Amino acid sequence: MALDDALREKIQGLVTSHKVLLFMKGNRHFPQCGFSAQVVGLLNELLPKYETVNILSDPALREGMKEFSSWPTFPQLYVDGQLVGGCDIVKEMYATGELHKMLGVSNEAKVPTITLSAAAAKAIREAGEAESGETLRIGIGPQFQYELYFGPAEDGDVEAKAAGLVVRMDRASAKKADGMSIDFVEGPGGGAFKIENPNEPPTVKRLVVKELKGMMDRNE
Repeated sequence: MALDDALREKIQGLVTSHKVLLFMKGNRHFPQCGFSAQVVGLLNELLPKYETVNILSDPALREGMKEFSSWPTFPQLYVDGQLVGGCDIVKEMYATGELHKMLGVSNEAKVPTITLSAAAAKAIREAGEAESGETLRIGIGPQFQYELYFGPAEDGDVEAKAAGLVVRMDRASAKKADGMSIDFVEGPGGGAFKIENPNEPPTVKRLVVKELKGMMDRNE
């Protein structure tokens, strides 16, 4: 699809009228793809306000953006009228602090307090470090998905200590990790790590109509 003058002017107006603008699938409150959700998660941590454009609601805009930016995929982040890039570039810039500098926000990261139970520390030590220089890494996703694994240091890492062990994580994970505790629980199929995190949003409990009516009746 060729980008006509009217659509080019519309896109140019959008990118120049907002300091930070994200073309994405869905919107800030309801991302509709994993890559868009990751970028929204990072921007939410850094900025109280920014604008998004849902390219799914306008097929012509979606196709026109690809030619306008010479970037074939979404999301696409613009800052001060200039294309920054997609999900991988934004994540890399966040990790190195370049994104913070570009957006004019502090790059200082608080070292989180993490508690490892004796059982968890023992299990980690027994697992051993895969290679010299690798330590336990913790990853916490936008929806508080957790990863525990051994890996080397990376640019922009935040380093904490727990039960005598070095624990590394990226900045986004560090902001979600303060006060987190990790235990190791034995079970029929082997052991598993149990994570409790006070920063994690409460789980929404689903109620059937009968249960809801019963609760309402009790409150009358």
